Amino acid sequence: MYKISGHLLFWLLYVSFTVAIYYVQEPNLGLHIVYELASLPAKLISVYVTLYFILPNFLLKKKYVQAAIQFGLILLIGVFLLRMFVLKTVYPLYFPEIENALVPDDLAKLVSPFLDLIIVSSLAVVIKLLKDREQQERNRLSQEKSNIQNELQLLKSQLHPHFLFNTLNGLYAQILNNPNSAAEMVIKLSDLLRYIIYEARSPVVNVDDDLECIKNYIALEQVRYGTKLKLSWSITGATTNKKIPPLLLLPFIENSFKHGISKDYKKCWIKCKINLSNTMLEMDLKNSMVPYHQEESGMHGIGIQNVEQRLKYNFQERFHLTKKMSHDCYHIMLKIPIVKP
Repeated sequence: MYKISGHLLFWLLYVSFTVAIYYVQEPNLGLHIVYELASLPAKLISVYVTLYFILPNFLLKKKYVQAAIQFGLILLIGVFLLRMFVLKTVYPLYFPEIENALVPDDLAKLVSPFLDLIIVSSLAVVIKLLKDREQQERNRLSQEKSNIQNELQLLKSQLHPHFLFNTLNGLYAQILNNPNSAAEMVIKLSDLLRYIIYEARSPVVNVDDDLECIKNYIALEQVRYGTKLKLSWSITGATTNKKIPPLLLLPFIENSFKHGISKDYKKCWIKCKINLSNTMLEMDLKNSMVPYHQEESGMHGIGIQNVEQRLKYNFQERFHLTKKMSHDCYHIMLKIPIVKP
């Protein structure tokens, strides 16, 4: 339906424009309307044979000689059809005293019909090529967007297995040593997985929900490490009615536990401060550096690389991320915009 309306609009505008041009030269509106309507069948044949036969089968395949021959034949047929319809309609109404043959003695009289057909056919070809190019560009952008979305889903999925594996190991140990604590871990793990598998599929989520996911993760890790871990965790600013892309903060928290905590090292600590304003979320995250983990601090790990790619995709240049490492501390500072609901 859209294509039909587009074609009708094209012909309406074309006829109106040519009638207006001719009217300026000769102010006889009826004559020009009848002439354009009489010549329309020949122009329709010329245009649509060119668009849907010559263009795809010859011109776009760079068979220029064949295209020129085919177009020349269509022009010849179109010119004689045009003259035939005009002679049957226009001349009896407006020039009854003039006798005119289908093939005139003066071939110069065929120049105007030839030009008419060439102009309208060329105009139609140009419009179609532009529309096809626009459609190809839309398809390309759509495919790129689809690829990016698929890549983002893959990046998200790569965040999950590591802490899930560690949590299950911790859960197994708790079942053996403290069944009551293990039951609490199962509930928190269930909430964590539900958020990651279902809710985090959305492009943006409530800040409250994302922070709740982080709290559940931290709670699970606290059960694993117990008193060996000194944790400082705070959130300031209103969290309601604010949205961010999901799972952007969790990889950094996970990285702190992965590279900053060890059951064999007694001076393990993590400090995390999250502050929210009306437009920005800021996270200041520090963790101790386990001496034998310093070479693989996670500064360039796959999890951090993945989240940096997602940050660039979601915010382009509108986020700020700094990573600093000293002999005993790994420091992350992240600022991201709040997404407007």
